[in-house]
Amino acid sequence: MHKYYIASVVALLMNLSAASAITRDSIGVENNKGKKLIIHQIVAKDTYYSVARRYNVLPKDIMSFNDNKFLQIGVIIKVPTNIPFTSAPATGKASQAPVTASNTSTELTEHTVQKKENLNMLAEKYGTTVNEIKRVNNLSTINLRIGQLLKIPGRAEEQTEPERTPVATAPPRVEETVVKTQIPPENRYKKPAPSQDKKEATNNSKPEEFIEHTVSSNETMYSIASRYKLTMDQLKAKNNLTDNSLRVGQKLVISGERPPKNAPVAESSTDTLNSIKDPALRYPASRYGLNQIDEKGTGVWIADQDLDPSKMLVLHRSAPIGTVMKITNPMTNRSTFAKVVGKFTENESTKDVIIVMTKAVADALGALDKRFYCNLTYGGQDNEQ
Repeated sequence: MHKYYIASVVALLMNLSAASAITRDSIGVENNKGKKLIIHQIVAKDTYYSVARRYNVLPKDIMSFNDNKFLQIGVIIKVPTNIPFTSAPATGKASQAPVTASNTSTELTEHTVQKKENLNMLAEKYGTTVNEIKRVNNLSTINLRIGQLLKIPGRAEEQTEPERTPVATAPPRVEETVVKTQIPPENRYKKPAPSQDKKEATNNSKPEEFIEHTVSSNETMYSIASRYKLTMDQLKAKNNLTDNSLRVGQKLVISGERPPKNAPVAESSTDTLNSIKDPALRYPASRYGLNQIDEKGTGVWIADQDLDPSKMLVLHRSAPIGTVMKITNPMTNRSTFAKVVGKFTENESTKDVIIVMTKAVADALGALDKRFYCNLTYGGQDNEQ
């Protein structure tokens, strides 16, 4: 009899510990228009991508719902789901069961790899993670080839198609005797005048409303494009941008055309001096006789006895020694500066990378892995004639 009693107590304790482990970071749910809204408390190593994978939702939905809030331990965020909200039990406490893969279905989209595409770009485009794409496709490396077919969880952002004006179908054709109209010789080479209907349509078309957005801290190209229901390519084309880097205070055109400015006035030497003193230069680097080089690729941090791990030092293939680089981690939206102290040779640990850095640089960028995708910006030197 005592054996059965002890066995039942042990089983009860195991169930309680398992339940507490499952809900350790989900502290409750709310009713969001008939759907479950999970209240989640951030713990160590949590990111928008890991939280989205835990509850099987899209990262961009969580980021949009929480206004791209900066994540740190203890922060409370809300996770929107499509699960119907059920009324709370008699105790008055909301159900805290975590969302699992069985509750929602993950849609797989087939994608053919195009030129200059990589796993980071595809993960950002489809709202998933690099590790998830590698897991679904059994990939052991991040290298892709053009034309490769991938299955990607999630769906690319849908682009709204412009409304098409219905075209009236032509009436049934009736055979008639064709009568050729004789055109006077003096009018044969004159262009026909535009019809009155086309003139009225041209005059009645209203210009698109001009909308401009000023970049604030913690905003990215992806969050701004999602806010205005645009793709990143559309936003970059609208503003003649070649990469995803932004600066605080930068003004982006969302729709319409920027109003024409007054006639340009000759720039005085005083204005040029003030613009150079301003830390946020108003003109491109080439305006001041500088060359700016932008690179994208994989970075790696290593422990080398010749490099002090506590200092912000990097090795690069071609940058001159002494160059100060700006390094950005697009996954964490963190940037830092480091000094080039030498060049690296390719071996097993530095294969297919563009930069080698110390542990201090990787920590400043919030890197979770030794190899991660990064953007480089640094000044170049003109070739000597």
